[in-house]
Amino acid sequence: MALRAGLPSDAVGHCTSGGSEANCTALLCALTRANPNFATDGTRAFAGTPTFYISQDSHLAWLKIAHQTGVGRAAARLVPTDGRGRLDPDALMKTLREDRAHGKVPVMIVATAGTTNAGMIDPLERCAEIAREASLWYHVDAAWGGALMASERLRAGLVGMEHSDSITVDAHKWFATTMGCGMFMTRHATILSSVFHVSTTFMPSNIVNLDPYVTTAQWSRRFLGLRLFLSLAAAGWQGYGEHVERSIALMAVLKDELAAKGWTIANDSGLAVLCVAPPPGYGDIRPFVAKVIASGRAWVAAAKFEGRDIIRICLTHGEATSDDILELVRALSAGH
Repeated sequence: MALRAGLPSDAVGHCTSGGSEANCTALLCALTRANPNFATDGTRAFAGTPTFYISQDSHLAWLKIAHQTGVGRAAARLVPTDGRGRLDPDALMKTLREDRAHGKVPVMIVATAGTTNAGMIDPLERCAEIAREASLWYHVDAAWGGALMASERLRAGLVGMEHSDSITVDAHKWFATTMGCGMFMTRHATILSSVFHVSTTFMPSNIVNLDPYVTTAQWSRRFLGLRLFLSLAAAGWQGYGEHVERSIALMAVLKDELAAKGWTIANDSGLAVLCVAPPPGYGDIRPFVAKVIASGRAWVAAAKFEGRDIIRICLTHGEATSDDILELVRALSAGH
């Protein structure tokens, strides 16, 4: 997976309980590299408040991560988007300058490759440049959109991810495994080891890259990677690529069908996520969505995108067909 994502051959990583654990590992690595004394002294090791930078449309598990790592939720700096649901690089640089002027200590920039809400991919290459210029850890949260790497035709959408210090991918999303198969990958084996390494007599083996308990937050653990290993062994990258391409093709059909009926397409995502607003006369979106769900014919969600109320539609099921798409269109029309 790390090689497919563009990391070097000596990259390391492990499977996690999910994307949140993987992202938490990224922040711990960033804090440790920024100040090795963080391992013993925590945030007291820093001359100012350590901060990290995420899009305001990122997965806000980052707030929980900031809390549990001890840096505090205010350390998660929510950077405005560009009006299209992607992190605004100019706003990022402005926030960095202001924070440093006020004595804060930036440690990490996070780019999201596939926002949960709208499937948007932050400007990965530009974020990499800013992180490099500022000497910050660069993490790509590709929990959702990382599956693009499976497609030879579509993986260019992730260009810039290969410059990252670490990557999160969550296989229970578009890689279609069951729950509990996140992944953390990094090019910095020594940093990862310094975050989690311990030595104790009741654990006779203590080998980095062999004993996961010395490179992860977990000690006792299930064989989390087995479900993805078996799927890749059966379908291969080509099979997964076809799965991803098929989802996107079906979403394009849905987009055309709804646009023809007067619906507004709010997002421009390269993933299988569509944010739409109904034609005039549909009224409040939330009770409308509740009615569609209650019908048992489809599942959609009420959400917001760039400040406007929208209906979020996500397609990742490997057995979905064009008939299912048309049934969804009928369900949305009947919900009016």
